[in-house]
Amino acid sequence: MIKLLSSLLSLLDRLWASWSENKLRQQGRQETIKEANDEINRQIELGAAAISVPDLERDERLRDRFDRSRK
Repeated sequence: MIKLLSSLLSLLDRLWASWSENKLRQQGRQETIKEANDEINRQIELGAAAISVPDLERDERLRDRFDRSRK
């Protein structure tokens, strides 16, 4: 009887450990996804900020290219 209870408790302990490990792994995945999304959003904000800054040299190059294409 004691051996049966011991085996049952051992099985329950393994199941609990497996469930806990799976839960931690899932949380790790969610954290990784959140970090990746944060990095993507940061890159988008940097790109938007770079576009909003006027670049006179780039504008001049584009005007020259446009003028050359009209000839």
